[in-house]
Amino acid sequence: MKTIRSNKYAILVLAAGTSSRLGRPKQLVEIGNSNLLSHTIDAASSTPNADVHIILGAYSTEILDEIKIDHPVHINPNWAKGMGNTIAFGISQIKCFEYQAVILTVCDQPYLEATHFEQLVHLYENDSKEDIIVSKYRSGNGPPSLFSAQHFDQLGSLEGDLGAKSVVKNNLENVGFIDFKRGNIDIDQEEDLSLF
Repeated sequence: MKTIRSNKYAILVLAAGTSSRLGRPKQLVEIGNSNLLSHTIDAASSTPNADVHIILGAYSTEILDEIKIDHPVHINPNWAKGMGNTIAFGISQIKCFEYQAVILTVCDQPYLEATHFEQLVHLYENDSKEDIIVSKYRSGNGPPSLFSAQHFDQLGSLEGDLGAKSVVKNNLENVGFIDFKRGNIDIDQEEDLSLF
């Protein structure tokens, strides 16, 4: 028996990785008066009619000791299998709530703002054709991205290091875009921190 959802949308904050190139948990890297994970959660939390779910894996104990999280936390025991596995795990945790759509976001985009989530939802709700909405960067595109519930099975079948790009490529006729010009700027190694 399915649980009735309280909101239309789920936002999955994907923060399960090991930050191997950085050598320490990027989730806890300081940015301004906060850290990358808290910054992402704060940006996502103001999205109307959305529930935020945090997906952890590596460093989950350290992260939960450091950050007070007021949203459901799901710890992926197989986080080491890659981003695709973490997305599939996240989808498995929210399917019972019958959300209309899910927004996938990562925790290492320092220029992420609440408006990016609002734009995803606005375009989805006002364009009957597009049921996948992707952020378009100055170079390339990626998260945060919205997928309607009809794509949950595809997202739930992902594995390995491949993210949701394959789902986007398989449904190009239904893909819309919002602008997130600095979305390609993320924190992967120590020298990236010199930008902030």
